[in-house]
Amino acid sequence: EPATLAFLDPPYGAGLAQPALAALAKAGWFAPDGLVIVELAKADAFTAPPGFLPVDERNYGQTRIVLLRWRGGRGD
Repeated sequence: EPATLAFLDPPYGAGLAQPALAALAKAGWFAPDGLVIVELAKADAFTAPPGFLPVDERNYGQTRIVLLRWRGGRGD
């Protein structure tokens, strides 16, 4: 079944968050309206891939947590 909650923690500084999210979405891993949490280094560049709606972003020291809602499964 597609995940309604997912947590991604790719290696900091490697630029893997966007391609990982895109690949998982393409493979059908996320349920419509599923919440996806991505942990990044605070300094890492990040743009949500198509189909993901940014919900919130928080910084904890050198870490940044980005909360996204998967909307691509609804045809948006």
